Amino acid sequence: MKKNVHLCRLLFLGLGVVILSSCRSVAFHERGRIQDKIMAFEEPATETHFYQKTYYSREGAIGGIGSSAGGGCGCY
Repeated sequence: MKKNVHLCRLLFLGLGVVILSSCRSVAFHERGRIQDKIMAFEEPATETHFYQKTYYSREGAIGGIGSSAGGGCGCY
């Protein structure tokens, strides 16, 4: 039983070392790569609105994302 406890502690210690060693600060001149548009989790709100409006105009229906009803002309 003690062997399992020691093995478990050693495993958690090793996991903690791996997790903490992966954290590092980024120099100011390297931040340009991180701020690239492709690295964002979400698109900007204006682009999302544009894509939704285009999709709804093409489909001729509105209403899946909490918008009011409208026609297929894109004027909602």
